[in-house]
Amino acid sequence: MKTRLLLLLIAAATLCGCEYLGDRVTYYTYINATDKTVVVTLYDQDFYTDDWKVEVNPDAKEVFSFVIAPGEQYTRTLPPFPEMRRKSVSPPFEDIKEAICITVSNGERIVSHRSPNGLFYQYGWYEETKSTNKYACLQCVFDDHFFNSHGLSVPVYD
Repeated sequence: MKTRLLLLLIAAATLCGCEYLGDRVTYYTYINATDKTVVVTLYDQDFYTDDWKVEVNPDAKEVFSFVIAPGEQYTRTLPPFPEMRRKSVSPPFEDIKEAICITVSNGERIVSHRSPNGLFYQYGWYEETKSTNKYACLQCVFDDHFFNSHGLSVPVYD
């Protein structure tokens, strides 16, 4: 009787479309398609103190950063997110819990967002280049259009 009940529950879950939690690794590749060095930095606080004045927050501390030379790329490998479904991908910076804000700069222009995963939501700026049951490859290209359409002039520090 217990075996039949267990088989009935498994069959019902399968028919309802329930999926098991996946073991799919996510690869995020960031490509620098400019002639300037790109720096991506995550901070523990908002980078700017105010949206209107756009003043740099002196209390914001760097928690993670990577540099991409012109024409080069940087790849982050992320394990499966604990609650993700089989065909899902891990959010790009979900593993850095203390990160509150992200900036991307090419030395002339800077793009800032209050949420690292908000600026680079995995289906916004990313293009999926390959996807299997075991892994997903997504890429984000930093080009002049990215900086000109979203960036502000780099703040001058005293």
